[in-house]
Amino acid sequence: MDHELTLVAALLIGLAGSTHCLGMCGGVAGSLGAGMQSDSAHRRWWLGLCYNLGRIGSYSLSGAIAATLVGAVGATLNLAGWGVFLRLLTAAILVAVAAHLLFNWSGLRRIEVVGGRLWRHIGPRARALFPVQTPGRALMLGALWGWLPCGLVYTVLIAAAVTGSPLAGAATMFVFGLGTLPAMTGVTVFGQALRRWQGHRNARMVTGTMLMVFGVWTAVAPVTHMLQGHGDGHGEHAAVITSPGPVQIAGPRG
Repeated sequence: MDHELTLVAALLIGLAGSTHCLGMCGGVAGSLGAGMQSDSAHRRWWLGLCYNLGRIGSYSLSGAIAATLVGAVGATLNLAGWGVFLRLLTAAILVAVAAHLLFNWSGLRRIEVVGGRLWRHIGPRARALFPVQTPGRALMLGALWGWLPCGLVYTVLIAAAVTGSPLAGAATMFVFGLGTLPAMTGVTVFGQALRRWQGHRNARMVTGTMLMVFGVWTAVAPVTHMLQGHGDGHGEHAAVITSPGPVQIAGPRG
C-alpha cells in the first residue's frame, strides 16, 4: 500500500482527535464567534471557515517544509536502510496515536514543548488580530494559530515528514486538517453530530484499533524485507532496503 494509507490514517486522526483540537483551538474559535453575535449566521459561518482554512493552510505548509527537509537529508546522506527506517517510524507514529485514543496515553503532549519557543513570537501577533471582523483577518488568525504547539499536530507532522515528498507531506497535513474541520466549524448539523460521535468511547476505540492495525501493517513489509535481506545480502530484498529514492509507505502485498 502506498501513501494512501498515510492519508487515510491522517484523516482518521483528524476526525477522532478533534476533541483534542477543540481543547487547544476551541477557545479561539469560540472567541471568534463571540465577537460576531450581532452578525448574520452566513457571515459567522464564512469568517469561521476562513479561520479554519488559514489553520489548515499552515498545516499543509509545515508538512511540505518538513518533508522537503527529510527528503533532502535522505538524498544527501544516502544511508543504507533509510527508507526502511522511515517506514518503521511512520508505523511507530500510528501506534502512538492509537495508544492515545485507546488508552489516553499522554506521551503525545510531551512533544509540544518543541514549538513553545516559536509560539512565544507568533502568539502575540495572533491575539492582536482580535476582534476579527473581516475574512482577511480571520484567514490570517487561522494561519498564525496553525503554528500553536500541539502534540497531535506534531505527531502527524512527523508522518508527513517521512514521506520525503513536499507534495505528499502537504497532502498528509491537509487531509488531517480536513478531519478536524467539521468539529472546529461547528456550524452545521453534521459537525454537531460528529462532535457527539467523537466524544463516544466506542468511536475512539474503533478509530484507535484501525490506526493500530495500520501501524502494524505499515511495519510488516519493511521488517520482512530486512529479515529476508539479511538472509540474502546480495539479492533482490537487499536492494529494496538500500535503494534511495522517494519514501513510499508500503504495506504487505497480497
